[in-house]
Amino acid sequence: MNNISEKNSEGTILIVDDQLSNLKILATLLKDNNYKVKKAIDGESALISIETDIPDLILLDIKMPDLNGYEVCERLKNYPKTKDIPVIFISALNEVFDKVKAFEVGGIDYITKPFQEEEVLARVKSQLIIQKQRKLLEIERENLKQEIKQRQEAEAILYQSRALISGILNSSLDGIAAMEALRDKRTGNIIDFSCLVLNPVIARAFNREPQDLIGKLVLKKFLNRINDDLFTDLVNVVETGKSLEQDIYYSDQKEGKWYHFIAVKLGDGFAITVRDITERKNLELTLEETNKELEAFSYSIAHDFRNQLETIESLTHFLQEEYENDNYTTQNAQDYFDLMFKSTARTQQIIKDLLTLSKIKKSQITLELVHFSNIVQEILRKLQIKEPHRKVELVIQPNIKATADLIFLTIALENLIDNAWKYSSKKDFTHIEFGVLSADNQKLDSIINQCFLYYKDKNLCAQKLDVIYFIKDNGAGFNMEIFTELFTPFKRFHSDDEFEGTGIGLSIVKRIINCHQGLIWCISQVEQGTTFYFTLNSSRKS
Repeated sequence: MNNISEKNSEGTILIVDDQLSNLKILATLLKDNNYKVKKAIDGESALISIETDIPDLILLDIKMPDLNGYEVCERLKNYPKTKDIPVIFISALNEVFDKVKAFEVGGIDYITKPFQEEEVLARVKSQLIIQKQRKLLEIERENLKQEIKQRQEAEAILYQSRALISGILNSSLDGIAAMEALRDKRTGNIIDFSCLVLNPVIARAFNREPQDLIGKLVLKKFLNRINDDLFTDLVNVVETGKSLEQDIYYSDQKEGKWYHFIAVKLGDGFAITVRDITERKNLELTLEETNKELEAFSYSIAHDFRNQLETIESLTHFLQEEYENDNYTTQNAQDYFDLMFKSTARTQQIIKDLLTLSKIKKSQITLELVHFSNIVQEILRKLQIKEPHRKVELVIQPNIKATADLIFLTIALENLIDNAWKYSSKKDFTHIEFGVLSADNQKLDSIINQCFLYYKDKNLCAQKLDVIYFIKDNGAGFNMEIFTELFTPFKRFHSDDEFEGTGIGLSIVKRIINCHQGLIWCISQVEQGTTFYFTLNSSRKS
């Protein structure tokens, strides 16, 4: 009879064996050593017993009827409630014992018959110690998890207010910061500002992380790069309490941006909000430019179309009068028709150019490697075929390639070279040159300065002057005093009597260059020729 209580025992052990003699030997041995023992004579009864009372360890005979030891062990390991019970297999020395399978199905050890008491007790004891340690570790782990959870909850409560403020700062699309005045100890005058708190939007303006700036940042040098008066204006905010609101432009090494800036007094310092309004400013500039273009379009189209229609109308009246007065001749009619065809052709060219201009959009460009030198050569070859007797000197730098939109860049080059060809047509000989400016070009500084004059933004130009392409001619040239109007649609510097044209070609070129995020400008001198320079932000010189 098993009188050992579970509380005082070394552990509860279930013995499963269909041989009663084995059951008796093992049960007696274990009871004598202070173990509580349960017995089962087959696999099914063992599983039923385990469902109601889970033992600390199982001694399981392998060879049994119906369910063998391997099958019983597999069932136990597949059930979450019993999968952690250690199983020691029992096998006779003269039986074939598959040790690998025993361990594969979940066994942790084995003993052989006839039993060696010391071995049985040692193996049982060691596995129970391991099992107890595992349970203690599991309890410790659960306690640790609970402790961590409690600490996390405490930290969450502790930082709730800070998280709220941080969330507002970090989620804001506007830049937010608070600055403290740094004063001269002798005079008390504000000499700079130090950062108390700021959000990522402000930090990005400095190309730094917020934690790298708090308590370390001094503003005066930075503010002076933006605006010579901005530091003084902020000092005035602190000293007078009067808020400051203005639009400012700031350009780092990558790009320039517009910001709406508001500063209000906060203690002995100020708080600021900064909103990126670059898109709005660009839209305003685009709208202003578009309005100017529309105004020029409206006037020029009306003027040009009216002239062509009046010409056709007048020629039609002349034909009618001559026909009615019997002065009609085939030659006169042919001359009148030639003039009418010329007027309609010009009108058609204007419409064609306008359609081309309207189709050029940045979103439509497809970048690929474009062989500029080959394209220029082909354009000039076609022009020479049309005027074979013209004296022409061509200088084309070979193997110039760039990443660009093939179709649009071909249109741009055609317009620029057509202009060079047209405006040099009255010279004794035509000189046209295409190439890339070298870094040692003696006129490079003056060429770049002319770019600054046109775009009025040195930072913008400096970012995009990596590779400068040029098309040079020795043609009629023009007065540089009016060069800022050069790319305005329908703006022409020569009359139709001098050189025919629609006044739209250079507008098309500029829009194509803009789509490539490039720049275009020129240098010209009357009767000395014109050189157009352009860059492509995606270009790669080869």
